[in-house]
Amino acid sequence: MRRFWPYARPHRRWLWLGLLMIPVVAAVSALRPLLVKQAIDGDIAAGSALGLRFTAMLFLGAVMAEFFASAVQVYALQRVGYVTISDLRRAVFRHVLRLPARFYDKTPIGSLLARSTSDIEALSETLAFGVFTILTDVAVILSIVTAMFILDARLTLISLAVAPLLAVLVRFFSSRLRALQLEIRKAQSVQSGYLAEQLAGVTVAQLFGREQATGDEYERLGGRYLRATKTANWYDASLYSLMDGISALCVALLIYFAAPELFPATPAATGVTLGLLFAFIDYLQRVFVPIREFSAKLATIQRAVASLERIYSLLDEPAEPRSSPGAAEPLAGFTGGVTVENLRFRYRQGAPEVLRGISFTIAPGEIVAVVGRTGSGKTSLGRILTRTYDDYEGHVHLATTNGPLEVRDVVPDALRRHILMVQQDVFLFNDDVAQNVSLGEPGLANDPARIEAALRTVQAADFVAARGGLGFVVGERGRNLSVGETQLLAFARVAARSPTLLILDEATASVDSMTEHKVQAAIEELLRGRSVLVIAHRLSTVRRADKILVMQAGEVVEQGRHEDLLARGGVYAELYRMGFKEPEAKA
Repeated sequence: MRRFWPYARPHRRWLWLGLLMIPVVAAVSALRPLLVKQAIDGDIAAGSALGLRFTAMLFLGAVMAEFFASAVQVYALQRVGYVTISDLRRAVFRHVLRLPARFYDKTPIGSLLARSTSDIEALSETLAFGVFTILTDVAVILSIVTAMFILDARLTLISLAVAPLLAVLVRFFSSRLRALQLEIRKAQSVQSGYLAEQLAGVTVAQLFGREQATGDEYERLGGRYLRATKTANWYDASLYSLMDGISALCVALLIYFAAPELFPATPAATGVTLGLLFAFIDYLQRVFVPIREFSAKLATIQRAVASLERIYSLLDEPAEPRSSPGAAEPLAGFTGGVTVENLRFRYRQGAPEVLRGISFTIAPGEIVAVVGRTGSGKTSLGRILTRTYDDYEGHVHLATTNGPLEVRDVVPDALRRHILMVQQDVFLFNDDVAQNVSLGEPGLANDPARIEAALRTVQAADFVAARGGLGFVVGERGRNLSVGETQLLAFARVAARSPTLLILDEATASVDSMTEHKVQAAIEELLRGRSVLVIAHRLSTVRRADKILVMQAGEVVEQGRHEDLLARGGVYAELYRMGFKEPEAKA
């Protein structure tokens, strides 16, 4: 709760209002049995009808005051709970968006979905109906026990003789439920992750006839969740039943010890009256209601504790740094030049190096192509230049008018305003063309002319207009478009932002030859006047490069122009002979 306070602080006025009602509810709850005692022992015993009516009016006023205070309290505290959870949900989502690529390498998407949805929902349920109402329950119990001691300390000790047993039971069941709720959350996360993965690849399962096997595996994962849930329900039900039985036992003990003292002929009479007995029975029922409800809330509370552990473990993951508001632009003088010196990189500790001491330069306005077999380390270069990964050794300097800057010293959002990458696997959102190009960037989203100009640059304006214009919804992952059309929209994203350094990571590998020829002139226009790093399979995107880097096993083994490398007869010439050739244009 201490860590949770920053999210609740903006709504503290409603919180204070709800907390202010707690002593009111507790005081009035303790007052009502006293009024019943007064009616029996005072007004009825004295035969005072007027006094009985007055006590009845006080009792009615106490009931109305308790109901009003409870209503205000519940509304205020639930309001705080829901709006605070809404703020937490947004904070978790924003934090997830800023987590580095290494985190996603080791974390299934289903686990993130579970933490961002069901875990937060469990916490919401507890805040609205658990934690804050427990404060009221504690206040009510304290006020009732205090009133009981004031009325008769001996009967109070008799009534609460089972308190040590209660403490042992609650502690025992609490520890079991907490462990079970954590197991339930983990099992649900694994099952959600499997569901998300299988739905994303449902066509593969259907094509290979794996529906039955996939369903069986999902059922197996669900069995773990079901077993933990059944056990948790058993503990929850057992605790509730035990609390109900102990409540009845306390009333029985009270009647057993107090009943003989109600008769005047009893020598041990010590002033126990019928009204006092009624008040104590009422108090016991009232004091056990919140305790019994606490046992019912315990599963919810333990579920929230387990959820909080998972949520905060996610929030504790270090996020990528961001530029401070109003901070100076670190790459304002970026010329597009890059110098790489003895660059070494591995994706995780203990893994083999994918880049092994490579060095090269990109001059301002120069086009540099990188070729090599799969696994040679080509894509890793682009990931380092965009700070998708930055735990590298060596130096990657960006040339600016104020001197060189190390890539790892530039915050990612500032870096990516000047360096953009177009990947082979293009992701389009289930939204319209304008949103998929602007990605919600305010300055771009509110300027349709810039979006249309970008589409014209990459020769995508015609097919967009034929589909209905900027408002055309591309469908989930661009299912309403061809592969070539989705790639054109990826180029439009870049054209709309005009980066200083552009990285094309096999960006045309999935485009058919006719589409590639169609966009080649547009790409030439897009590349003009800026530095470019091209990671390519096809010769058409390489042969006009100012410099070609040939990579093998994480090292640059050759550098030069296309003709020179062919004449050398080395690795590049071998790649050329093995099929790294320009596709022929169709008539």
